[in-house]
Amino acid sequence: MEIKIEKLRNGDIRKIAKIASENFSGLKHFPEAVLWIKSNFKAFPRMQYFVVKSGKEIFGYILWQEKGGFRKNSVWELEQIAVAKNFQGQGIGISLITQSLERIKEYLQKRGASLKLIEVTTGAENRAQKLYRKTINAEEECRIKDFFRGDEVIMIARFDKS
Repeated sequence: MEIKIEKLRNGDIRKIAKIASENFSGLKHFPEAVLWIKSNFKAFPRMQYFVVKSGKEIFGYILWQEKGGFRKNSVWELEQIAVAKNFQGQGIGISLITQSLERIKEYLQKRGASLKLIEVTTGAENRAQKLYRKTINAEEECRIKDFFRGDEVIMIARFDKS
């Protein structure tokens, strides 16, 4: 199966809302998932969605969010990533992160900016921490007690040391 990473199109919002509702308890109700994704999609370029596709089928998505204004040394958050349940464990998440991050870096370069760091907030028990360490070299910076469904971990990946 040949997969490709591309920017989310308006016509594919409902497809990724289905994946979101399968993966996130806060988005389990499909209408709310659609509304959440539409509102983020409209916030481009601050919020940027990418999807992983094969043909017309979408297997996952990632949402990047720029933080603190359009700075020369840019700070981004890996806000959300999800892969359809029946395609998890096949390296799709790795491809989503690494390939979409290259697209973010290209966007920044065109703007005359560079990537300073990436923030990721995830559940303290979430096995995705391993994925973030492997793909972007993120390390735990702090814990927030009793945030959503339990403790949350803020991870940071540093790129530009200036």
